[in-house]
Amino acid sequence: MTDVTGFGLLGHLSEMCEASNCSARIEFNAVPLLDQTALNDYLAKDCIPGGTHRNWDSYGEGIAPLSENSRYLLCDPQTSGGLLVAVNAAQETVFTTLALQHGFSLQAIGTMIPHQPFWVEVV
Repeated sequence: MTDVTGFGLLGHLSEMCEASNCSARIEFNAVPLLDQTALNDYLAKDCIPGGTHRNWDSYGEGIAPLSENSRYLLCDPQTSGGLLVAVNAAQETVFTTLALQHGFSLQAIGTMIPHQPFWVEVV
């Protein structure tokens, strides 16, 4: 488990994968985003935080190729992102029940898989 902050979702997920010697496959469409229309407007105007580029430069070699817009959104340096949690499939129901009982909202975005050539693949 980690918080998603200045290193962006892909950076924090890469760290988790590297520490556990596995890879992650995430579904881009499952990742919670702010207003997609507004985000696309900002991207079209090339309004991208400098930290996004620095993040990619520091860990991009461990990420499978992905679209430029996906990269910009998933490397965005968050200042107060959510928690990123990997849960053993056998404990998923228990975790979900406890989290919801304590008022957490959950969004599954992918799965951890055996180590691949890249730490993270976005599909």
